[in-house]
Amino acid sequence: MYICGTDLRKMRLDAGLTTVKMAKLANVKTRKTYENWEKNIGAPSMNQFIAMCVGCNYNPSKFVKLATERTNDTEVLNVTTARK
Repeated sequence: MYICGTDLRKMRLDAGLTTVKMAKLANVKTRKTYENWEKNIGAPSMNQFIAMCVGCNYNPSKFVKLATERTNDTEVLNVTTARK
């Protein structure tokens, strides 16, 4: 998948949510799991990613499109363009 930890962090911060809230949206037991994803340790499933997008008021399709159109791994996504 083309979504990296930096993208998840930007999405969370843009939505004004805590790591605890993101963990709840993704239906994981602890915030540590979500925090690991932000550090690129493991990754959410597609269902978890979609749930986080919806919870943060993002269109998952737009978010994935932005990520797949990225020209390199260091390019930072403008996540606000994926808002619903």
